[in-house]
Amino acid sequence: MLLRILFVLLALGAAFTVWAGAEINLFEVFPVLDHSQLEWTTGAEENIRTFVVERSTDGIAYLPIGQVTARGSYSRYQYTDSSPLDADHNRLFYYRLKIVERSGSFSYSDTREVSLSFSAVQHTWGSIKAMFR
Repeated sequence: MLLRILFVLLALGAAFTVWAGAEINLFEVFPVLDHSQLEWTTGAEENIRTFVVERSTDGIAYLPIGQVTARGSYSRYQYTDSSPLDADHNRLFYYRLKIVERSGSFSYSDTREVSLSFSAVQHTWGSIKAMFR
């Protein structure tokens, strides 16, 4: 009996993986100065149209900030979020991927978080040139 239950659970898990359409092998977010660098790799991709990158400041309400077109199985993807300064100067950000299939159905990746530190001083070439006049 236990063996049958385990088999059914494994079959359901395999069906979900195929239904989801993409196998995310790695999904990481790195702080780079005042922006976030997202990187992910996929295993098998079936009928995936695009990856929508979503960001949240509370881990609950997410907004789309960009998208990356799917390239096929076993691909490596990158996305740079250069606008976290527009998000009310929060320091902690949450990211997830909305995996959109050609049929329009979608699923979500796991959530990743990153903490950024912002400088109060904005460096520009104009300020530097003015120092040497």
